[in-house]
Amino acid sequence: MSSSSLVFTQGQTANLYCQFVTTPAGMPVDIPDARIAIYGIGGAVVLPPTAMMSVDVGFYVYDFVIPNSLAVGEYSIRYTGTVQGTPTAATTTMQVLQAGTPNNSYMSQRQIEMIAALETYVGCAQHIPVVTEVARRNKDRDRFTLSWPRWNLCNPLVVKNGELMDYDAMTIDYDTGTVIFPKPLHDTDKIDVTYNFRFFTQVDMLRFLNDALSQINLEPPASIAYTLNDVPPSYVGTLMQGGLAHAIQKLLFCIQFQQPGTIFGDKDRLKDAISNFMAQKENAEKQFREDKKTLKTKGPYPKIGLIVTPEYTLPGGRSRWFRYLFSSNMG
Repeated sequence: MSSSSLVFTQGQTANLYCQFVTTPAGMPVDIPDARIAIYGIGGAVVLPPTAMMSVDVGFYVYDFVIPNSLAVGEYSIRYTGTVQGTPTAATTTMQVLQAGTPNNSYMSQRQIEMIAALETYVGCAQHIPVVTEVARRNKDRDRFTLSWPRWNLCNPLVVKNGELMDYDAMTIDYDTGTVIFPKPLHDTDKIDVTYNFRFFTQVDMLRFLNDALSQINLEPPASIAYTLNDVPPSYVGTLMQGGLAHAIQKLLFCIQFQQPGTIFGDKDRLKDAISNFMAQKENAEKQFREDKKTLKTKGPYPKIGLIVTPEYTLPGGRSRWFRYLFSSNMG
């Protein structure tokens, strides 16, 4: 989930997703009671707690068709689930605009599904554990912030002066990485937190895929400019390799700065990580170059590579296209 507000218009389908992981290991974990709810001003129920659909281990999606009658404004989305016996909840906001309003923030179901597919390649960067970090407090001593935002839904361990705290004694803002207390703590209180976060934002993931597709479109013969909404399924494996190369490139750039580099500990571990990432990036780029050279010349294409027929589903359902992404034909 992004820390920024999601933006949709009346009549659009809001493709909402979240991921549950364990702490401190950070491995994705299935949650039988994964639920989503949407609330309006004053807590008015727009969507009561509803089961989400699992599309990969720990990865849950729900399609909410925004009624044309739903008032323009801000709404609260709440994700809940029990992680290894611990009730967990996270909240983000959704802005609803008037029908027909240009909306560059909107992502189609197919784009969300392709982001989810790319998650299988960069999964480790999307559930990074941070063990026993000392939180930074504000001047009122009621908000304690950690280094990284975009926490995954998990059971973070909040320790006050060496004692593990109960979740009903605080509120956790998963989007910003902040622990909030109902009243100020003492000046000598120390808060340590073990949590799990996502390195890349949803917008980052979309950019990696779009940049890779642009390179594919430019490969001769460059007669068709595909978008993520109409790219043939036969292109998906190559597209993922390109997206992976772009993701590693950004990761390599970021971890050479002070704070991102601390993920790996000391300088020797960081040096080893950079060397390993460089090798992975070169392999992904080589595979991407080779695949896209033959992608447009190996025809004739089967019909499924040229035509994508829309398939209507019930709310919360997934299309045949999504099942294809997670099949063995993904490449």
